[in-house]
Amino acid sequence: MLVVTTCVTACVATLVATLVAIGGAAHAAHGQGPNEKAPAAAAGPAAGTIAPFDLGDSPLALRGDARPGVYLAAVGRRSIAMGTEDGRFELWSWPLKWAHDFQLAFRVPKYAAPIQGRDVARSVTARPEGVTIEYAYETFTVKQHVYAPLDLPAVIMLLEVDAVRPMEIVASFTPDVHYAWPASLGGQYLVWDEKARAFLFSESRRRVNAYLGSPATVQASDVPAHQLTAAPPQLVIAVGRAEERYTEPTLGEPPGKNVNLRVAYVPIVFAGGEMPRDSARALYERLLAPGAAEREWRRRVAHADSLRATTLSVATPDATLDRAVEWAKVNLDESLVCNPDLGCGLVAGYGPSGAASDRPGFGWFFGGDAAINSLAMTGVGEGALVRDGVLRFFAKYQRADGKIPHEISQGAAKIDWFGGYPYAFYHGDTTPFWILACGEYWRQTADTALVRELWPNLKRAYAWSAKTDADGDGLMENTLAGAGALEVGELQAGIVSDVYLSGVWVAALERVARMATAVGERALADSARAIRTRAVRTLEAKLWLPAARQYAFALLEGGRVNESLTAWPATAMSFDVLEPMRGAEMAERLASSAVMTDWGARPLAATSRLFDPLHYNNGAVWPFVTGWVALAQYRYHNAHAGRFALDAVARTGFDEARGRNPEVISGRLYKPLDTAVPHQFFATSMMLTPLVRGLLGLDVDAAAGRVTVAPHLPPEWDSVRVERVPVGRDHLFIAIRRRADELTATVVRRGPGRAPIEVVFSPALPLGATVDGSSPGDAMRGDVHAPLRGQLLDSLTWTVRTQGGWSVAPPRLAPAVGDRSRALRVVGERLLSGVAQYGAFLEGRAGETYTLRLRTPSRGRSPRLSLAVGGGGAAPVPVAAARVGAADDRGFREVRVTFPREGADADGYVRAVLYATELLP
Repeated sequence: MLVVTTCVTACVATLVATLVAIGGAAHAAHGQGPNEKAPAAAAGPAAGTIAPFDLGDSPLALRGDARPGVYLAAVGRRSIAMGTEDGRFELWSWPLKWAHDFQLAFRVPKYAAPIQGRDVARSVTARPEGVTIEYAYETFTVKQHVYAPLDLPAVIMLLEVDAVRPMEIVASFTPDVHYAWPASLGGQYLVWDEKARAFLFSESRRRVNAYLGSPATVQASDVPAHQLTAAPPQLVIAVGRAEERYTEPTLGEPPGKNVNLRVAYVPIVFAGGEMPRDSARALYERLLAPGAAEREWRRRVAHADSLRATTLSVATPDATLDRAVEWAKVNLDESLVCNPDLGCGLVAGYGPSGAASDRPGFGWFFGGDAAINSLAMTGVGEGALVRDGVLRFFAKYQRADGKIPHEISQGAAKIDWFGGYPYAFYHGDTTPFWILACGEYWRQTADTALVRELWPNLKRAYAWSAKTDADGDGLMENTLAGAGALEVGELQAGIVSDVYLSGVWVAALERVARMATAVGERALADSARAIRTRAVRTLEAKLWLPAARQYAFALLEGGRVNESLTAWPATAMSFDVLEPMRGAEMAERLASSAVMTDWGARPLAATSRLFDPLHYNNGAVWPFVTGWVALAQYRYHNAHAGRFALDAVARTGFDEARGRNPEVISGRLYKPLDTAVPHQFFATSMMLTPLVRGLLGLDVDAAAGRVTVAPHLPPEWDSVRVERVPVGRDHLFIAIRRRADELTATVVRRGPGRAPIEVVFSPALPLGATVDGSSPGDAMRGDVHAPLRGQLLDSLTWTVRTQGGWSVAPPRLAPAVGDRSRALRVVGERLLSGVAQYGAFLEGRAGETYTLRLRTPSRGRSPRLSLAVGGGGAAPVPVAAARVGAADDRGFREVRVTFPREGADADGYVRAVLYATELLP
């Protein structure tokens, strides 16, 4: 590769006419050193720069050290810059990959060779609007601000420079100009356009065009005009004035003049896509016009502000959880991609494809993922995105027989995707999930008009799903429908119906029946209810294993059953499909160390011979699966285990990529797999869904005019506030406050609605608690509930006064990246003898001592404690080395429990039951 001008340190003086300089006003603002030369005043930004503007700050900003290889991204609807925190980016505008390994390097007078940006990247700030990487060396600091305009096929980078010597910034990249996998494109080339001061990416037909450059460029690589260059092209930006350049002194001579250069901003802009060349050029120049970069940044800020101000938010005693909610909304909003050929729909996730691939993580359209994510999105008030990006979008590509697509590549319009490739309809669960998504959207919004619009699609989807039940037992069959829980591995051998697909189908049937009734199709509603009855009967009769006290994974060929302990029954449990007492037993199995790690749930228990902690389906932890487990725990009133799983998913958004949730994590060590997509949306959504539906207990049925608020608040929480709960066209504000033995809830209605809304307030109360001297109406395995009802016009307030009850508050231990599991688990809790004896079923590391907090019914009396190892089968013995402290102002006492060193499982855990009996006066 030839370079137009070979420019290293010695040639800085020859670049006077094109050097990027700072205006005098900026110098004056920062002052002058003793050896600085005062520059002449300038009327505005220097040549090649744009006027500086304040980027402001974000309440969601995440800052930290730059870590090589860790993902970060700036995401728009039509484009994305994604890469790693050390400053290497991949540039896409859908459906095209334009370049990878875009990165900066810096030439300073001290060295002939440039300093690579990845070697001096020091810190990173991630925020919803974009990302900033800060590079620092002894003579300069450069901040690289990167963002994608909200709805343009473009990426903007602004360089903010603070230097004490003249320097050059070298931007290099490897060009691609490829359609997303598996489409292809030929005749690509790259050429330098001197007038535009940019590289032009194009191909022989000139239908695909983009520009990447900067008006501050002083040199650029000479590249072949007929093909893509093999060596990375470069463009060079110079910073400094020739008369201020620094000359190294000879020995004994005084130093030359120092300089103090502060430049903001030097723009680098990428713009283009499937468009004529003049359109790409016009977009590139428009983004470099005065005020354009600031305008696009302000639009990003306004959009982020709108997400926070118009959708559901929470204020809890857990700041990490609150922030996870806000970042989850950002991520799910970023899942909407607008493809010029296919339309705007939800994609599954993002990840760099690197040099060898054109697959942007899971950045294409997945019907099942979108439907799963829609449950969270409707719950927080992003119903418009669900309506258009999930329900209408995938209905548009529904197969004639009713099956909803599993996946649609970004390049699908360029090839025979639906006929020539086997991927489009690979999964069977996508169709019932799409039906379920329609039903949940309708319950939240009461948008019967959309149900009527999509009713032909819904009927076809229902008919196709029902036809996959060949033996008439009510369950869809994987052999006819397609993949369900698994895609690879021995565990799927011989499957006829897995519990995951079956659970989704049963939940969808209830929604089909209700929607059919709403549109006047009574016969179809009756048919759906009859199938549901058969399906539930089959699940209970064939998949419940009494001896193991768990649900099996799948029905197999020849009437056999795969009895493996898996996390997949949690999907059915999340929609109250399974029998309550059996479901409670299963919940405790899912809470055990065989399934749960400190960072989430393994799909397959570690006790299985097929378990492999690095296997995609047979042992690696999925935040997606963990979310189902969390919601299942709350549904079956095992709140400690629910919060344990919920916290695990929430943490994954901050421990690796900042603000992003990874797809899969090792089943033994807390570290995402190398093959994992780092920005996966069903991992994100499955933090919101169990939070909203489980911990907060919100069940909105706007179509029926009813809202249930059944929170499972952690024992240590004294308050929670929920803003903007969507109910049809209205929003609710909910505040819950706990003081001693009194729980007060206020619900306020905001919106145009006038018809009353029935509100049921049914908080989870401690085991054994009474309300006003009477037992509550709903006693569950792990808690009790006291339902209260009211008709909401403007506001409602309830106060629940309780007496007695047992509570335990376990310690919370967050794993560090690379750790093994070590946290205490509360697998379950229950009353064992009236209200006098309480049992907390625990798992802890062998030989470890944990301090938990226990509250007894009478508050003032010290309990007698004993411990039974092995799940309660052995006779209880006094707790070893236990110290029971004095009660605090809420009646909690500290209890230290030491687990024996013997009997540990493969993860080092021992199971025990802590028995507590209240001593009589």
